[in-house]
Amino acid sequence: MPARLTITGVGVLAFLSMTAHGASPAVAQSAVDRVTLPEPIPLGTTKGERYERLIVRNATVLSGRGTPRSNRAVPPEGPVDIVIEDGRIVDMIPVDPVNVGQYGEEAGDAGQGHVLDATGMYVLPGLVDMHVHLRGDDGLLGPRALDYQYRLFLGHGVTTVRDAGTGATLEVMTEQRRRSAEHQIVAPRLVLCQRWPLPLRRWNVGNTPEAAREMVRRFREAGADCVKISRSPGQYPDVLNAAVDEARSLGMPVMVDLKVSETDAVTASHAGVSSIEHWYGVPDAALPHTQRFPADYNYWNELDRFRWAGALWAEANEYPGRLRAVLDTLIENGTAWNPTMVVYEDNRDLARALTAPWQPAFLHPAAVAAQWPDSSRHGAFHTEWKTSDEVRWKENFRIWMSWVREFHERGGVLTVGTDASPWGGLAIVREMELMQEAGLHPIDIIRLATTNSYGVLGMGDHCGVRVGCVADLAVVNGNPIDNLKVMYGLGYGFFGTVAPAEQWKLGGVRWTIKDGVVYDARALLREVLWYVEQERERLLAEG
Repeated sequence: MPARLTITGVGVLAFLSMTAHGASPAVAQSAVDRVTLPEPIPLGTTKGERYERLIVRNATVLSGRGTPRSNRAVPPEGPVDIVIEDGRIVDMIPVDPVNVGQYGEEAGDAGQGHVLDATGMYVLPGLVDMHVHLRGDDGLLGPRALDYQYRLFLGHGVTTVRDAGTGATLEVMTEQRRRSAEHQIVAPRLVLCQRWPLPLRRWNVGNTPEAAREMVRRFREAGADCVKISRSPGQYPDVLNAAVDEARSLGMPVMVDLKVSETDAVTASHAGVSSIEHWYGVPDAALPHTQRFPADYNYWNELDRFRWAGALWAEANEYPGRLRAVLDTLIENGTAWNPTMVVYEDNRDLARALTAPWQPAFLHPAAVAAQWPDSSRHGAFHTEWKTSDEVRWKENFRIWMSWVREFHERGGVLTVGTDASPWGGLAIVREMELMQEAGLHPIDIIRLATTNSYGVLGMGDHCGVRVGCVADLAVVNGNPIDNLKVMYGLGYGFFGTVAPAEQWKLGGVRWTIKDGVVYDARALLREVLWYVEQERERLLAEG
């Protein structure tokens, strides 16, 4: 495969700044470290391939399954030949030396079919990102934003995403969902939660129990699979109860992003929500008093909001018995917790977040720019981010992670989501690393990111790597149990540890399989390289 040089080791903003101030792209590029990456290919080049009979040969299987009513997962098994027909796994044949020696090679013959040689690779279920906000075309991420985001997900083994409130409109996304399900487009499976209430900037919409019920009915009629309730009248306890009850009657799960509101995790869990997003509401529910806000605190000032959110876990941790009681409630009610740690990680180390080595290659330049401080934009609140803030958030993470681990060890339902859609599958790999930092075993984390998440979505036939289950698989070029970084695309998990010319050949997801349809994950990421390069040139031309 031909190779080319592309920038890395510098932020996209720095690159744009150099070119905008008179340096040619070649001069700007020569001023930074270089990494050899494969030749980009135009967006839309790669298609999914369906075969009458597909054999994933000689794989080590990480099934994503485990003991019921516990969080103990099954360890790897292999080598195994996995046989797929009509979008499902129809056979799994052990081809390890003991089985071959005992029964002979003929007993392990998978027969004829298209073969993917997975020797030395790990096969796990397709990953699920349980919290995304897909950007629509012609907005922040350019004219083909959806195609770009889809490839970043599929290129990292993500076969299903739960959109927690799209920026592309439900009308557009319901058609995208249909086309994805019918394999007319290259896209992960789409689960669409309509964010409530709408319009977002008015609180006289859906602000009574009966109005909430009507709004949920309208969401169903519009094609939503589920409901996302963020801070709004939907967090008035009586309104939340009505919305969840109506949604339940229509078979629509409810996810909640509680923020600082009247409703905490205990109230939401008793109402019957399917999942608590982020962590708001969990420590709050343990406090016997209001959080110790400074006198000039204002929730709608985002710097205040996120600065002092970083003190919440430490304050709640003064009451461990009350925190355990909160977890008891979630566990008893079967309420899932989707922490999305990755989207908050910049609070504990802003420089790291802004200089990740894969950003220039994979991230749309406008998405990089959107991370920089801007008091008028949600999430860009680092207008005065100090060492004391980062120290506070590092302690916040330490305590938060300890309770995530306890929830897991006591049998709570954890899932994996990111709330970082412009990163695509890069973010879910990082979220899995953060789960490991919290003390969870990588085998368990794979289960959380696959069958646990599918269970919360009610997709019972997405039951892992097992005969009879839907063939959603990620074939990983390496051992993610030893090193989750091998799942970063184009070898970015090996950045700085191997010769630059060899990086892209290592690790990553080799093939992503959705409903038995095979995608060349590397090729999809080469399309991402092309689109980012095209968009960088477009933005430079527009000044």
